Amino acid sequence: MHQRYKLRRSIVITSNRVLQDWGKYLGDATMATTILDRLMHRCAMLEFEGKSDRLKEAAARIAITPESS
Repeated sequence: MHQRYKLRRSIVITSNRVLQDWGKYLGDATMATTILDRLMHRCAMLEFEGKSDRLKEAAARIAITPESS
C-alpha cells in the first residue's frame, strides 16, 4: 500500500464494511488507520445504498421456481 501511494499508482478497493470497522476486520487498528489515511488522501469515494441487485434477482428466481411436490 505504501509503495503504491508513494508512486501515485491507482488502487481500486471495494468493501461492504464501514470504515470504522476496518481495524477490527484487519486485526490491527493502527495499521487500518494508516492504510485508510493513504487511501483517502487522494481518493474518489463512491458509496452505494440500497438492496443488492444480485439478491433481488435471486429472490425473483426463487419466486418463479415451481415448488417440489
